[in-house]
Amino acid sequence: MVLDDNETAKEEDPSSSSKPKDFNPRGYQLQVYEVAKRRNIIAVLDTGVGKTMIAVMLIKDFGQAIESTESKKLIIFLAPTVHLVNQQFEYVKDHTSLEVEQYYGAKGVDEWTLDCWEKETKEHDVLLMTPQILLDALRKAFLSLEMVSLMIIDECHRATGNHPYAKIMKEFYHKSNNKPKIFGMTASPVVSKGVLSSNNCDGQMSELECVLDSLIYTIEDRTEMEACVPSAKESCRFFDPAQFSSLDLKAKVEASWLKTDASLSNLQSSLQTSYKDMYDKLKNLRKRLSNDHAKVLHCLDNLGLICAYEAVNICLENILDTTEESKAYRESVLQYKNFLEEVQCRIGESLPLGDKNFLNSGFDYLKAVDLGYISPKLHELLQLFQSFGETRQVLCLIFVERIITAKVIERFVKKLSCLSHFMVSYMTGSNTSVDSLAPKMQKETLESFRSGKVNLLFTTDVVEEGIHVPNCCYVIRFDLPKTVRSYVQSRGRARQNNSEFIMMLERGNVKQRNQLYDIIRSEYSMTNSAIKRDPDSDPCLLKDHTFEETNVFIVDATGASVTADSAVSLIHKYCGKLPGDKYYTPKPNFQFTSSEGLCKCKLTLPVNAAVQTIVGPPSRNSHLAKQLVCLEACKQLHQMGALDDHLTPSIEEPSENACISKGKDSGAGAGAGTTKRKELHGTTCIQALCGSWGEKSDDAVFFAYKFDFKCNIITVVYSGFVLLIESKLADDVGNTEMDLFLIGKMVKASVSSCGQVHLNAEQMMKAKRFQEFFFNGLFGKLFVGSKSSGAPREFLLRDKTSSLWSPSHMYLLLPLEDNSTDELRIHWPGITACTLAAEFLNKNSLLGTEQSDDDGSNPSLNSTGSPVTDCKETNIIRFANSSVDANSLRNTVVLAIHTGRIYCIIEAVSDKTAESSFAETVDTVSSEFATFYEYFYKKYNIVLKHPGQPLMLLKQSHNPHNLLVNFNDE
Repeated sequence: MVLDDNETAKEEDPSSSSKPKDFNPRGYQLQVYEVAKRRNIIAVLDTGVGKTMIAVMLIKDFGQAIESTESKKLIIFLAPTVHLVNQQFEYVKDHTSLEVEQYYGAKGVDEWTLDCWEKETKEHDVLLMTPQILLDALRKAFLSLEMVSLMIIDECHRATGNHPYAKIMKEFYHKSNNKPKIFGMTASPVVSKGVLSSNNCDGQMSELECVLDSLIYTIEDRTEMEACVPSAKESCRFFDPAQFSSLDLKAKVEASWLKTDASLSNLQSSLQTSYKDMYDKLKNLRKRLSNDHAKVLHCLDNLGLICAYEAVNICLENILDTTEESKAYRESVLQYKNFLEEVQCRIGESLPLGDKNFLNSGFDYLKAVDLGYISPKLHELLQLFQSFGETRQVLCLIFVERIITAKVIERFVKKLSCLSHFMVSYMTGSNTSVDSLAPKMQKETLESFRSGKVNLLFTTDVVEEGIHVPNCCYVIRFDLPKTVRSYVQSRGRARQNNSEFIMMLERGNVKQRNQLYDIIRSEYSMTNSAIKRDPDSDPCLLKDHTFEETNVFIVDATGASVTADSAVSLIHKYCGKLPGDKYYTPKPNFQFTSSEGLCKCKLTLPVNAAVQTIVGPPSRNSHLAKQLVCLEACKQLHQMGALDDHLTPSIEEPSENACISKGKDSGAGAGAGTTKRKELHGTTCIQALCGSWGEKSDDAVFFAYKFDFKCNIITVVYSGFVLLIESKLADDVGNTEMDLFLIGKMVKASVSSCGQVHLNAEQMMKAKRFQEFFFNGLFGKLFVGSKSSGAPREFLLRDKTSSLWSPSHMYLLLPLEDNSTDELRIHWPGITACTLAAEFLNKNSLLGTEQSDDDGSNPSLNSTGSPVTDCKETNIIRFANSSVDANSLRNTVVLAIHTGRIYCIIEAVSDKTAESSFAETVDTVSSEFATFYEYFYKKYNIVLKHPGQPLMLLKQSHNPHNLLVNFNDE
């Protein structure tokens, strides 16, 4: 029985007004369905024959199993594009009673947490998504394939190379102990270019079967399919080779491009080392200049002067606003714009632009071809459109190779009065290209074409696969397909009865003719190979193919993983989450060095990253070297807590108390230098702070610069310090003064050169350890790992600390004993104290956690839950590493174990101890902790040995602020 057009449309078209819940499968669909229930298969069936219906039959089967069992299992439906996800979502939702939802990047899925995914999996049975969404969720351990009972893979021929389909299978499916059932769908299981013999096809199909752990299955008897599904009539339209010569015009365009590119290149070279951001901007601008130049030449050669002129207009429209950019960049963009305007003028000289009506009814197409206004190829396309007549019922897809081709022909056709009865539009992909369309605009355009509001739709390969438009009556290949897949898929878009598939060929062009013949022969080989495959092969034979990934980091706590391949994108994502602004974009920098045939990559992360510099292992090529250094960076960032246990960036937002206000007025404006302006200004390496002594363990010689501070309040005294660097500063820099504005007071800061200072090996060791301990302690970074992250808490300086030192920040900042004298005296007692504290923590890395008393027993608790107090000497305060007279505590620097942060003691609070009420002291209405002792024990697992001692009132270290601006005057 032959189904009429309406029945076919209802079966596949999600936008049909009639959406039946039930359907009657055809014989060949039942045949494939029965095989798919027994084993994993790749269903190779022509476009439009109802592969999605077979998938829905399987979904219903597995859905019944989901409803009858208590353990929740998911069904995942993957489609390679957002358009297909939208289309298949509507179809599955309309034909099943299960809870169905769709997921893609534009929904913000990339930023979802584990809680978000858990909510979705609890509320839905069938999840439709693009493969990258699933791959990301699996890598972050938000989802696992053990949760999935059935995985449907639409257009599964894409599961090759680095496609997300292939990565899902290789990284997760083949390593899974409890694998889901696989049902793959495709009309073209091979994707390679060129002629395909039976052996070629067999090899590609075998590889696809191995990756998907499935066997190819197709229908040998095609009688029913051919009777039920309309097949497009294929034909060719020939056009003459171009006769108009534009060599002179092209030479002028070329000369103008070379001149502009040379100017931008010279500026780029001068900025390469000192202004990385500007260098990258100019690099991208030169690339865009080159692309625009290529677009114009392509249109001149293939479409004619009118379309080349339109191409220049499009390029000019895409120039970004640079009013807030630097002067140098604005001038560079102006040069780029001048190039386009010059080309526009050159092309315009050959066109009758003064005659606004020259494209109206009197337009002589043959003369226009002779004058080069339009190419013979474009003329033949216009003739085709005119042959459609005056009807508005025409739906025609025109496939072109380049986005610019679609855009310029669409504009040109809209201006032709003879085709004014047709609505014309274009549709391209949503990549990062300046010519791309936003996903929302793509969806609207496709819906307009489906509904008949658009008659002629120019498109790239973005709608080749899977998109169903039942009333599409013409498909024109303006540019020939390059693969069998492209040929089969684009032909399959012609769905209406008596539809036509038209390919445009140049007369006498042997290369084009052979290309088309090769594709037709390859389709025959592909179909034969699919039919002849043994349907009863043992899938276990496919298990010999291994998919081991050696370069991978797995978080034990969650199972989240990153491979060498995915590490690069994760590092870029991490940098993208760091604070930046319109002037500065945080991003990684890669530098390569070669030695003995191997390549090393040095990765430098932005200054506000948790790790700055990592050098990767020697590798066989730069690509692998880049991947491996990024993988190592991911490991270190996770260790530092910058990546959480799901390997997502943990970027802290600036705290509220980080904002400088005017006095006590919390509503003060966002003044320059305050963190209320949450934008990070661009940074660059300061050459004077660079050094080479980081790995050395012997003595060193430095240039010394003393910093003194004098407050306008005479009773306030600040200690001085000395900066030790390898380089000598210019005299005006090394000897200067400036005012620092604090809240309610001002400090005069002076810098003076003190010549050279020699540090011996022991002093070097102590100075480095002081800097590591003191400055990491100021900002609470002395401990890495935490109970919440699952990583063990460790002292930062326990192992080698070479990774803490970067050659671009190699300096020492040391305290001075007395700033009342001109003599430079480094405060070695204070430095030694820090060194000893670090050594103490190294030897007592578990300090404070379940510590026992000297006799080896845990401190006893009395009936009220408080430990027995053993400290009666009120004037002695016992610390972990020493005892101090209570009267000498003021301004003593201490380290709190539970925060890993350094504080300054203001005073001992004589009437408060660890046994005091926690709620009363911290002004909390209710608290789960009765005392401070209980607070430290329950929250931090710390047992206080001397809870009867007075509590300490501490002064916190503060976040860095801009002290160069006097906010008190604002």
